[in-house]
Amino acid sequence: MISRRNALAAAALLLCAPAARAEPTVGLAERRAIAAYRESRYPAQEKGIQEAAGFPVPVEVAWDQLTIAGDAKYYADPGYFEKTIFEPLAAGLKDVTRDQMGRDALREKLKSIRIRYDEKTAPASNYPNGLKFEGGVLDVNWRPYANVADFKDRVEAVVKVLEKGL
Repeated sequence: MISRRNALAAAALLLCAPAARAEPTVGLAERRAIAAYRESRYPAQEKGIQEAAGFPVPVEVAWDQLTIAGDAKYYADPGYFEKTIFEPLAAGLKDVTRDQMGRDALREKLKSIRIRYDEKTAPASNYPNGLKFEGGVLDVNWRPYANVADFKDRVEAVVKVLEKGL
């Protein structure tokens, strides 16, 4: 029979143990490919987002979440990150800032943009469900390289979420 003291000690050890990670690990090929993308292509995408916003809004990209195991060979494809995440985001910002009222509202309320991909919560195609605008942070949770032709739907989602929050 286990004493109460031993049971409490065992419970404490379980609570302190690191949680097991279920997501796949990203290998060297993915790390190299994302590093190359970040150096060669991403600076233009970030610049496009900031120009569309009309000010140097901080853009935080959770590369470790956007990097999907086995997809390294596709990262340089414009359809992977650019057509599915960065360009629709920039186009939505540009639509919001098409007049002075939109530029002023965005500059006043948008503090940063966070781009990530959470497989469990990112929508397959209902793009507004992958966006949140709270506390000045526009959170974009879209899967890269999926439904590349849905550019217009993504842009509309960005515009609606921002206009509602501005």
